[in-house]
Amino acid sequence: MMPPYITTKRYGLSRTLETRTGDICYTSYPKSGSTWLAYILVLIVNDGETPEDTTLRDCLHWVASSWTYPRSEQELRGLPSPRIFKSHMPYAMALGGDPSRSPCRYVYIARNPKDVAVSYYFFEREKSWSGNYSGPWEHWLKLFTEGRVQRGDWFDHVLGWWHSRSLENVLFLKYEDLCRDFLGEVGKLASFLDYSISQGTLEKIRERTSFGAMSSTEFSNMHEIQEFTGFFREGRIGSWKEQFTKEQSEAFDELCARRLAGSGLEFDFD
Repeated sequence: MMPPYITTKRYGLSRTLETRTGDICYTSYPKSGSTWLAYILVLIVNDGETPEDTTLRDCLHWVASSWTYPRSEQELRGLPSPRIFKSHMPYAMALGGDPSRSPCRYVYIARNPKDVAVSYYFFEREKSWSGNYSGPWEHWLKLFTEGRVQRGDWFDHVLGWWHSRSLENVLFLKYEDLCRDFLGEVGKLASFLDYSISQGTLEKIRERTSFGAMSSTEFSNMHEIQEFTGFFREGRIGSWKEQFTKEQSEAFDELCARRLAGSGLEFDFD
């Protein structure tokens, strides 16, 4: 199930767009740190400098969206390299078709599902694209665990990319790892993208992409979209504890154990 701005025409273009060497596509399940990752990517390709007279949204290309990032096929084809594409698609619906046959580099970021569920709940409340949803937390959590929210089942989404992480052009990151070892993870990301960046540049990227800087800077705080007011809510690990009851947390843990069994994928929840 997709938001209404993911139209058949735009999705078709996203699947058939010819990707090229140097292209970067970052993707995730919603509310998993993708906007943070986006700014990091923009800074990596610009040697730590924030582009002037523009916004983060204007530096990205969300082909499947007919709303927030409108670009015509002609515009997309005429863009200079490196093109940075945004996506929230599962592996089987990736931009450019089959990632294993694409010259594009795909970066997937995953976040522990308890924090995702809470962040997504507050993001979707009373928004036009969610039909002005106003249900209580208990209702949302049931929908989320059953995969009946926009973007579908979190486990299927994440595991699809996790099982494809051995591809040379796919890098699987975790939000929690980026929080705890920022310089190490960004260094790994830059190397994956074939960019050589100095320690000074890494420090500059850390400073410019801090939660406080991103939420207060017009380049990155999505101020130009009215419904994105308060786009950055907390950005910390473990905020789910303020929303889940003990019983809900235990039931969710059992679900995670069952759905992730045998995959080797684990998350930090604290």
